[in-house]
Amino acid sequence: MLPATQKATELFKDIAAADLQRMLACIGAETASIKKGGIILLEGDSLRHVGIVLAGQLHVLRENYDGSRLLLATMPPGEIFAETMCYTGASKSLVTVMAKVDSMVMLLDFSRILRTCSSSCPFHAKLIENMLRLVVSKNLMLQHQMAIVSLKSVRSKVLRYLESLEPEQGRDITIPFNREELANYLCVERSALSHELARMKKDGLIEYRKNNFRIMAPAT
Repeated sequence: MLPATQKATELFKDIAAADLQRMLACIGAETASIKKGGIILLEGDSLRHVGIVLAGQLHVLRENYDGSRLLLATMPPGEIFAETMCYTGASKSLVTVMAKVDSMVMLLDFSRILRTCSSSCPFHAKLIENMLRLVVSKNLMLQHQMAIVSLKSVRSKVLRYLESLEPEQGRDITIPFNREELANYLCVERSALSHELARMKKDGLIEYRKNNFRIMAPAT
């Protein structure tokens, strides 16, 4: 079972369908079901697997010193997690991965991805190439998020975030976060975010309803 999404397609790009099941067996792929609120990977855990979201939705979180959690990303089906940490050689997880809803994931043994098996399966080199491409892409996304949260005002953070989605979605944008999650992602207080969204709407910059937004004017 694999999600028919772009991310998963990119991971297995140019690997023949006939080789896919043999490849998954070769690299020790296994599936796991996780109930809502269940932990797939806990910050500080040893890293062994790269994961693919097959169904449901996951949250990637960072633990703060005061015990609160910072939302780093929301992962729908097809998204891949832990690949960047594995590739950089981290021995322990820097984040917690938790199921936002009942979910299913596929776990791939990272050591077996990197190590060519005795059968010298031709898909190994292609899988490593695809994985490296995704790692680079993920790092660019994280750099983009850091650029957003480093902005000083709530308004500038909201506009930069929405504008980053505009090339893909157009002016009518659906974000993957509710208000609390968006506040965590932008590193702002939820009340401050709600107040600023209302002011931005009054100023004619945006229109919104729940997680649907429309950019009405460019940032100044």
